[in-house]
Amino acid sequence: YSDPVENESFEVLNYVYPENLATAQAGTAITPRIIKLFSDLFEPYPYAKEKYGHAQFGWGGGMEHTTMSFMGSWGRQLIAHELAHQWFGNKVTCGSWEDIWLNEGFASYLEGLTIENFDGPASAQTWRNSLINNITSVPDGSTYVNDTTSDSRIFNQRLSYRKGAMILHMLRYKLGDDHFFRSIKNYLADPELSFGYARTADLQKHFETVSGTDLTEYFKDWFLGEGFPSYSLIWSQDPGNRLTLTVNQTQSHASVDFFEMPLQIQITGENGQKEILRLEITQNNQSFTIATPFKVTNIEIDPEKHIISKNNG
Repeated sequence: YSDPVENESFEVLNYVYPENLATAQAGTAITPRIIKLFSDLFEPYPYAKEKYGHAQFGWGGGMEHTTMSFMGSWGRQLIAHELAHQWFGNKVTCGSWEDIWLNEGFASYLEGLTIENFDGPASAQTWRNSLINNITSVPDGSTYVNDTTSDSRIFNQRLSYRKGAMILHMLRYKLGDDHFFRSIKNYLADPELSFGYARTADLQKHFETVSGTDLTEYFKDWFLGEGFPSYSLIWSQDPGNRLTLTVNQTQSHASVDFFEMPLQIQITGENGQKEILRLEITQNNQSFTIATPFKVTNIEIDPEKHIISKNNG
């Protein structure tokens, strides 16, 4: 059976077990909406001259193939993940198993973008928090795959999928939506990469070109490096409501000396007022003095869950 795609000449063609028809139809009905979302965010579906579709098979998860993903179930997130691979994994394929995150990290992050756009920012924040909790459950591990002979290392859910997704989200948080999405559009359209192969350096180049930011240290820390930061914040406020903050950081693994990242803090006042501040953290024992419009009673670190971190205080 088919799910029509609005304003497009192609269809979503589905092959399912007859006894599961009703369940499959209820699940795949969302696919055209997700195709439109990804097309609006990045570029039109790359295989619109042919089709997209699903074929039911006997695994618990899914397996993408160009224009036809194999599906073991019909949840929205699995549909979004396998569809995302048509752009990230099929149109542009990782050039080495070392860079599998270019396939799986992107597909995982597009699951999050589906949640954000269909369910709202609060649900997306909950989703990011679940990723952060899993990533930080172990103090080490690099998204860069240093053993390409091991299937379990290549397709490591914590590192290739979830940490890869958060590496993308932190780039979006660091650079802003305009630079983030424009960089990815350029990456997908690059004639040297389109319907071919990419390495992490190719993606980094597009982010640097659009944003004008040197991201060498970022990729060294988050992609090649292991572990995550923990932030410690000391604060005081004078009678004129000037807030003084000093921020320190420890790292869970010795491969990274310091994670240079903007840090959000949320200040709360005695009457419940809230305001989010952004601190550009580049070194330990860094201090900031900020005029605030109210007396602060509480401070929360990374309230919107933009950074892979743990044990902040």
